[in-house]
Amino acid sequence: MSKQTPPQLVWEDREIRFDVNPSLLKPRKGEQVIDSINSVEDTKGNNGARGSFIVTDLRVIWVCHSNSRINLSVGHKTILSANIRKAKSKLKGSTQAL
Repeated sequence: MSKQTPPQLVWEDREIRFDVNPSLLKPRKGEQVIDSINSVEDTKGNNGARGSFIVTDLRVIWVCHSNSRINLSVGHKTILSANIRKAKSKLKGSTQAL
């Protein structure tokens, strides 16, 4: 008899997680990166911090360039709507935010 490893629970599409261990931001087995954008500023929680914005088939991820421990993972099933609004950026002044 061989021991089977238990299946990994999928949290990536169902949860919002802040400041997780950077290893949890790597795409899980089967997760596909759709697109990424560099130098995206977080105007809400870390105003002035630039990072990478990554879209996968399960979630959207933002990771700060200067400190990868500052990050955000938003599962697609948690997104109810998306809006573009005016925001004040420390880097660009008045700008638009998603």
